[in-house]
Amino acid sequence: MSRGSERSRAAVAAMPEMFAIFAVFAASGAWPVPDLNEAVYLTKALHFADRSWAAGDFFLETPDAHGVFYRLLGPLTATAGLEMAAWVGRILGWLALAGGFRHAVAPLLESRWSRILAAAVWAVALRQTTMAGEWVIGGCEAKVFAWALVLLAIGEFAADRFAPSWLAFGLATAIHPIVGGWGLVALVASRPRLPPPTPAGLMLIAIGAAAAACGIVPALGLSAADPVIKAAAARIYVVERLPHHLLLRSFPDSFVARHLLAVACWWLLDRACGDTAARRRFRSYTLAALSISLCGVLISSAESVAPGIVHGLLRYYWFRLADVIVPLALAVSLAAVLAEDAACRRIFPLPPRLVRGACMLLLCIDIVVQSRHWPLPGRSDPLARADSQVEAAAWADVCGWVRENVSSDACFLTPRGSTTFTWRTGRREVVSWKNSPQDAPSLLEWRRRIVDCFSKNGSLVAMERSTAALGPDRIRLIRDRYQADHAIVPIETLGIEHVPGKRLFSNDRYAVYRLARGTSEETQ
Repeated sequence: MSRGSERSRAAVAAMPEMFAIFAVFAASGAWPVPDLNEAVYLTKALHFADRSWAAGDFFLETPDAHGVFYRLLGPLTATAGLEMAAWVGRILGWLALAGGFRHAVAPLLESRWSRILAAAVWAVALRQTTMAGEWVIGGCEAKVFAWALVLLAIGEFAADRFAPSWLAFGLATAIHPIVGGWGLVALVASRPRLPPPTPAGLMLIAIGAAAAACGIVPALGLSAADPVIKAAAARIYVVERLPHHLLLRSFPDSFVARHLLAVACWWLLDRACGDTAARRRFRSYTLAALSISLCGVLISSAESVAPGIVHGLLRYYWFRLADVIVPLALAVSLAAVLAEDAACRRIFPLPPRLVRGACMLLLCIDIVVQSRHWPLPGRSDPLARADSQVEAAAWADVCGWVRENVSSDACFLTPRGSTTFTWRTGRREVVSWKNSPQDAPSLLEWRRRIVDCFSKNGSLVAMERSTAALGPDRIRLIRDRYQADHAIVPIETLGIEHVPGKRLFSNDRYAVYRLARGTSEETQ
C-alpha cells in the first residue's frame, strides 16, 4: 500500500474522533451572536472589506492590528453579513481547534477515547484554571485560528519535527503576533540544541520566519510613536483598559490561586503517568511557557520602581501562553493517568473503571450546564455576552429602529456599556469602551473621548453610564467636538429631560435623540 493511501485511510479513520472533539468545543463555545469580541473584530473585518460601511467611525478607522485575519474574513462579512459570518467563522475555528488539538495530543495519548477525554477536560480547564483570563474556545476572532496553529505546532514539536513546528508557529504569528510570537519563544526556549537542519527543513524555517514577520512588523509599527506618547498609551492599555489581562496586581486572588493549583495538579499527574520522549518534549514546552509567565511576574514586581518601562513591557501579554498551555498539560496528564490502570491506582485509591466513569459523568454534567447558553431554535433566554452591559431586548429594538430610520452617515453618542451598536446598526459612534484601538496615538484619543463622554473628574473610575447624566453642556461639547448628531440615552438617566435635542423614538429602556445643532433648535 502506498504512503498516500495509508494517509488517506488514517484521515478517514480519524474523522469520528475529530467530530467528537469538534462537538465538545462547540458545546463549550456556542453562545448567541455576537460574542464578546466578535462585535469588535468582525466589524473591523467588514470595514476592512467595505470602507463605506460605518465610514468615519473612530475605532474602525484606526490602524489594523490583525491584517491577515481581516483579509481572510472581510470578504465573508461583506457578502454573508455579520451574523452569518460569525457562525461560519466559529465553525471553521472550532474545526481548526479540533484538528490542532488532535494533532497536539496524538504523540502524547495513544487511545482515541483518551484524546476525546483530554479535549473535554481542556475545555473545562480553560474556563476554570486561567490566571489572566485568556480564552480559546468561543467566538470568531483572529486568535482562535492562531491557537489552532499553535496546537498543530506543539504536535509537531512533540513528535520531534522542529522545522514543521517552526513553520506552524510562524503562521500563527502572522495571524496573531502575540499568540504565535510567544509560542515561538517557548519553542526556542524548550529546544536549545537543534539537530542540523536538512535543506527542506531550512526552507520551512525560512517560510515560517517570513510568515512571522508578516504579523510582527505591522504590530511593531503600531507602537511607533514619540516616547512620551508611547509611555502614556502603555499606561492606558495596561493600567486603565486591560489590567485584568496584563497587570498582575489586578488579577483576582482566586484566579492566581486556581492557576497555581492547576500547575501543581499537572506536575503531580505528570509524575505519575508513563514517561515517553514526546511527553518529555511537551513537558519542556510547558515549563518554557511557565517561565515566560514567571518573567511577567518579575516584571510586574518592578512597577513601583520603573512604571514606564514595566507598563511598556506588560503590553505584550506575558501570561497568555501559560493560561492556555497549563490547562492543556493538565488535560493531557489527567487523560494519560486515567488510561493507565497502574497510574490511576497510584493517584486514585479506587478501581480505575470507577474513576473513569466518575470523570466522564462530571464532564457530561458540564456539557449539560453549558447547554443553557446554546442559542437553539425557539429559545430566547440565552443572551449574547456582548450585550451583557445593556438591556439586551430593548437594546436590539432601539438599534433596529436606528438601522431602519436614521441616515447611514449619522454619528451617535451611545451608553458606556454598549458594545454592539455598530454591529447592529452600521452607524458610527463617538466612542465605545470595548472598541479600544491598538496604536499609541489612537489610544490617547480613545481615552480623551471616553473622558469627555463619561467622566466627571478626568479619570476612568466611577464613570457615568450616559453622557446625559453629566448635563446638557457636556452633550453640546460632544456634539461640537466629535460631530455627533444623535444620541441613545437610557430612560432612567437623571437629567434626560434636559437632553438638547428632539426625541425621535423610545421604548421602555432607551430613547433616541437627534441632537440640536444650535440654541434655536433646542427651544423648538
